[in-house]
Amino acid sequence: MPRVIVKAIFENVKFKCQRCGSCCHHNRPLDFEELIPMERLKEFCERSNLIYLTEKDINAIARRTGKEPAKFVDTLYDYDGCFVKVKDDARKVILDLPVMKSKADTTCVFYENCCTIYSVRPIACRLFPFRVEEETASNGDTLLNIGYNPTCPGIGKGELVDRRKLEKLVSELFLQRTSDINPQLQRMMASGAISANAKVYRTLPGKREKN
Repeated sequence: MPRVIVKAIFENVKFKCQRCGSCCHHNRPLDFEELIPMERLKEFCERSNLIYLTEKDINAIARRTGKEPAKFVDTLYDYDGCFVKVKDDARKVILDLPVMKSKADTTCVFYENCCTIYSVRPIACRLFPFRVEEETASNGDTLLNIGYNPTCPGIGKGELVDRRKLEKLVSELFLQRTSDINPQLQRMMASGAISANAKVYRTLPGKREKN
């Protein structure tokens, strides 16, 4: 059975958050189409800086702020709590994963000179400037390789990063994301809503007007 392997692919990196807010600016490379095929996903992830949210993140932020998810969650299609869409006569499976909304200046909707939801900030925020690149090995294993953004002002400062702690956080994120998506996929497959040869896409949230 294929495994999921999480590994920090760096050695002896120091990091201390400088509270500069650079990670609170969200980059959307709009030269991508609204539906991103999986073969271009790595390129998209390298060029973007979006804060992906799990259902647990969304619920925690909603409780903390009293806001409805629609006020801070961004998706391509209208957000309804379902992360999986099926289009084109079941030939397209679209993972419309929610991200944090941005203001006109690209900053997070909860950034006001500092993070206003720091105590319940999403796992993706807690990970920054470390990022995950997902690969599929020849034996079918899923590899979650943890690298980092060298342009972050906090890199090289403070204490050495605890790689094991970071790997545990990435594992937690992966498990939450899997629990968000898999039940929806399984229900759709069981009902025949997904074609056997369907192609999988990820969305570019905020690319166009909602449907």
